[in-house]
Order: sequence, then C-alpha cells, then structure tokens
Amino acid sequence: MRFLTDFADLAVVLPVAACWLVGLGAAGWWRGAAAFGAAVGATLGVVLALKLLCLGCPLPPGRAAFSASGHVAGGTVVYGGALSLWLRRRFGFWRAAGIGSVPVALIIAVTRLALHLHSVGEVAVGALLGLGGVLALLGAAGSWPDQARMGRAVLVAAPILLLLHGVRLPAEARIRDLAGWMPAGICATGRVAQ
Repeated sequence: MRFLTDFADLAVVLPVAACWLVGLGAAGWWRGAAAFGAAVGATLGVVLALKLLCLGCPLPPGRAAFSASGHVAGGTVVYGGALSLWLRRRFGFWRAAGIGSVPVALIIAVTRLALHLHSVGEVAVGALLGLGGVLALLGAAGSWPDQARMGRAVLVAAPILLLLHGVRLPAEARIRDLAGWMPAGICATGRVAQ
C-alpha cells in the first residue's frame, strides 16, 4: 500500500503536474495548460485551507482533528485530471471524468485507509475535492485539440515520477505548525463569532 500511496505524495505530484503543465503549453494548448494549472492549484489550495482551519482548532482530549486527504485530492486532480483530459476525445465529458479520475481517487483512498493515515470521511472529502478539480479542469480546458501531442510530456514525467517515487514531503507536519494562528472565536463554534 505504501508503494501506491507514495505516487500521490506532494514530492511526486507537484513535479509531475509541472511536467504536464509545461507539456500542455509546449503542445500549443494554452487553454488546457491554464485550466490544468488552475485546477491543480485550486484543489490543493482548498485542501490546505481546510487543513489549516481544522488542524488549528483545539479539540477535547482523545479526539483527532479532521484532516482532508491531500494525497487523494492531489493524486486525483493530477493523474485523474490528465487521464480524463486525454480520454475526453474518445468518451465525452462525463464518461472521461468517471473513467479517468474515479479509479485514481478510489485507489489512493484505499491506500490511505489501509495505512491508517486517514478516516473514511477524510478520504471522502479528499476524493470529492479531487473529483471537483477534475470536473472544473474538463469544463475550463475544453476539448483536446488535434494538434496537441503529449508524448514528450509523458516521456519527461515518467522518469520524474519514478525518480521521486518514495520521496515524501513533511507537508502535514508543516501545516500543523502553521495551523496555530486560528482565532479562538472561529474554533469555538466552527464559524466566526459575532
């Protein structure tokens, strides 16, 4: 399980996403590149915001803080998004999104659960965020243009994927360090106090 989940660590996902972003631009599909960058950035940004909000609030003893799975969200939007973009030419919007991203979300979610790193709710939120990112990506990117060839991007991304597999960024620990800024009024009720 650790082998599979490591493909979705930020140390791997971010460089692979950068390769795809550059590859889409180099292929002349600027709309696709912009949509991919925005979808990945927004998805990971929402995960970060949720983590900061949820990890920054003190909890009663024995209760764990909610931490949406960034592995599931990031893996889904990057791998599932790239695959869904490619599949869209053949299967259309909804089928491409389902075929390209749902299996990725499920596989990464199962690994996180099997390793006891997240709860069902945390991987479900991560999956929903990742799938939402894929849908936004497909909507904003439009159809894959005939002239866009991604062979070079895949050839560059594959070695990076293999070289960085197993490298882990301590993102969760750094987020926990940053999360202490929450005002007490927000934490007490889950909303801003009047």
